[in-house]
Amino acid sequence: MIPIPISTDAPIYHFPFATIGLMLANFVCFVVTGGGDPERTIPWVLEWGHLNPIEWVTSMFAHAGIGHLVGNLFFLWGFGLVVEGKIGWFRMLVTYMLIGLGQAAFLQVIMLPWQEGGALGASSAIMGLMAISLVWAPKNDLKVFMFLALRVFVFDVTIMWYAVFYLGWELIVFALFDQGMGTAALHLSGAMFGFAAGVLFLKKGWVDCENWDLFRVLSGNYGRFADSSTTVGSYADPRLMFGTADVAVRNEPEDNSHKAQNGRLLKSINALIDQGDVITASEKLFDLRMKDSDSQLTEKRLKKLSIGLLRANMPDDAEIYVEEYIERFPDNCAWARVRMAQLLLTHHRRPNAALQMLKRVRLSELHSDQQAAARKIAQAARKEVQAGVQDAEPEW
Repeated sequence: MIPIPISTDAPIYHFPFATIGLMLANFVCFVVTGGGDPERTIPWVLEWGHLNPIEWVTSMFAHAGIGHLVGNLFFLWGFGLVVEGKIGWFRMLVTYMLIGLGQAAFLQVIMLPWQEGGALGASSAIMGLMAISLVWAPKNDLKVFMFLALRVFVFDVTIMWYAVFYLGWELIVFALFDQGMGTAALHLSGAMFGFAAGVLFLKKGWVDCENWDLFRVLSGNYGRFADSSTTVGSYADPRLMFGTADVAVRNEPEDNSHKAQNGRLLKSINALIDQGDVITASEKLFDLRMKDSDSQLTEKRLKKLSIGLLRANMPDDAEIYVEEYIERFPDNCAWARVRMAQLLLTHHRRPNAALQMLKRVRLSELHSDQQAAARKIAQAARKEVQAGVQDAEPEW
């Protein structure tokens, strides 16, 4: 059995209104047609041998049975979350309908010489959503389940590998067993329309994939590695770190004149952090920075100091070290970006800036409680934006 998608870790910046609405519409139409009753479903079918624009619409919402419907609804949910999560309900709905209508019109045109046969179901449009997800978020994971040997298996797989497996299998079936206008051909044609739509959105700049799109991933120059503002220290070899030399290098001359003294001071600061006195530790570290800007805590200590200051309700002091953590440890700073988004929203009243900060967070890098916090912050920020709250001017 093919694994069935049930959720994703792709960033979801919009509530899936259109996805849920389409699922309900398919269910209602299934009831109206008598649960797939052949006599009541025939008028909804996309029939060959003529052109009928009404059938282009009705065939998208007709299903041959409960298994056909339920399978499509799972796939619609999994890939609808990815697409709608990036572009919102209206553009997702328009895109979904245009894929379905365009594919139905295309099929009736090429099948005009045939007088028998037809097609029905939402799967072609949903395969279009799969292809769009492949273009926009190939590295994100799908959580899928499957039945095998009377057991249920739940696991994660990247959208890229899932789409390659699924569409590759359909291509094999079409080439070896079903060269006619069967299920494989219908699915592949829907994916073709979706792939074209995904590339169009990407090339026109209508969607922000944050340098994680398929073409960036295939080139190896994706994510923050594709950001021209990325910098590394002069001691680093960007080719080893990023696989490319196209990364800005910031010169950081080393000064060892006060290394021993600063080492002792940092040791005392670390001891204060271990004792839970993060406020005194912060004050001492700030004084040390005034004398020596190169004095640095380790990743673990800096995280502990930042969180301790947040818990001590000292947002201004915490913000300094959260910003430093993000700058120094960009590969492992998802939690810090969430905390910074929280500060931007609650302390600075900048909901748009908070949302932009969260857009750079991959949920798969967070623990479950951190994921819940990120979603809560994003929801609160969106409510403020929708209520017309404008970002306050930065205080720095």
